[in-house]
Amino acid sequence: MIKKLILVRHGKATPTAPGQADFDRELTDAGRAALASVDGFMRTFYLLDAHSASHATLWSSPAARAMQTAAEVNRALGGEIDTVPVDTLWEQDENAFLQQLAETDADCLIAVGHIPFMNNMVERLTGITLSLKPGGMATIDLEEDGASGALEWFVQGPPVKESR
Repeated sequence: MIKKLILVRHGKATPTAPGQADFDRELTDAGRAALASVDGFMRTFYLLDAHSASHATLWSSPAARAMQTAAEVNRALGGEIDTVPVDTLWEQDENAFLQQLAETDADCLIAVGHIPFMNNMVERLTGITLSLKPGGMATIDLEEDGASGALEWFVQGPPVKESR
C-alpha cells in the first residue's frame, strides 16, 4: 500500500478539433511551456521529500494530454521514472482506481488524470473540496486502509501565457 498519493490534473489542452477524439487532444504549446517553466513542475515538485521523489511511481491516463503532462512530471523529477498508462484514470472509475492503489507497493504514487475525477478523489480521500486547475496537484498522506488520508499540500497549476 502506498503512503503518499499525488494527484495531478493534466496541463492546458487544445480544444477538440472537428472529427478529433477527446482522447487525442494534446497540450497546447503554452500549456506545456507553463508546466516546464521555473514556476511549473520544477518548483512544485521541490515540495516533495527526497525519498518520495527518488522512489516515486508514475501512473497516467493514456490520453495524449495526460501522457504529455506525465512526461513533464518525469522531467521535473530527473527523467528516471517510467510512466505506466492506467485506464482507470481515463475511465474515471474511482472504485477500480482505489483497488489498484490498494494493490501497489509504491511508497509514493503520482497519478496524472482528468477533471472531475481528480477533484472527486481528493474529496473522497480527505473530505476536502478542491478545484484543480490545469497542472494543479494535491498530495495526500494515506492512512493504512488506503481509503482515507490527510491533505499534505495543494498547488494550483502554473499560469499559462498564451501568445497573442
